[in-house]
Amino acid sequence: MLKPTSVRHSREINVARKAEGTGKVRAELEGATLALVDVEEVLPDIVLRIEQAIRRSGLTSLLDPALHDLARIGRAVRDAKSQVNTATVRLLEK
Repeated sequence: MLKPTSVRHSREINVARKAEGTGKVRAELEGATLALVDVEEVLPDIVLRIEQAIRRSGLTSLLDPALHDLARIGRAVRDAKSQVNTATVRLLEK
């Protein structure tokens, strides 16, 4: 580990450590965003499959609640993605 030889050198080390920590947090936030994007991409296909199952089987009373649950999940994913994006922007502003 580097030993600070001056106040300026000490500040440079602290800035470097903060940048390294920021990079790790940023990578974690980007990973969370990618996971949320994956969910957003898959949800429409799941909804389509359930709608097809309703049309083919007539099990509306059984499957319709699942469509409502998926809509709620979709809203929650969009909200979470927005929050992660806001956190990323705030992190990068520091």
